[in-house]
Amino acid sequence: MDLKQKYTRDDWSEYEINGSMFMALAEYTVEQTEEILLQMDTYEDLLPIKDGQTQMIGGIVQHDEPLFFELTYIKQPGEMTLFLEINETDCDTYLDYMNLNKTLIQCNQNLTK
Repeated sequence: MDLKQKYTRDDWSEYEINGSMFMALAEYTVEQTEEILLQMDTYEDLLPIKDGQTQMIGGIVQHDEPLFFELTYIKQPGEMTLFLEINETDCDTYLDYMNLNKTLIQCNQNLTK
């Protein structure tokens, strides 16, 4: 099912989340999901624009244990960013993204405190 969940806030970026990604986020803890969404909100406007191409970026959330993930998205000129997928990865994959300068920065390390 290709439903889209729209997430907007006046003082933050505006983007869409694919329905399957929205469901995948529900499988993480509340703290992990909040941190991932905060990173998306903070850095969406800095993501590179590529016409007609999906792109991937790595991220990390550190709470009890680190959660390494990658986001697949489309950001085209004049259109709203569409986040398509989130997949859990490993440390090596995250480091590969770091070497390519394609990572989100953790926004709030004290979210659960």
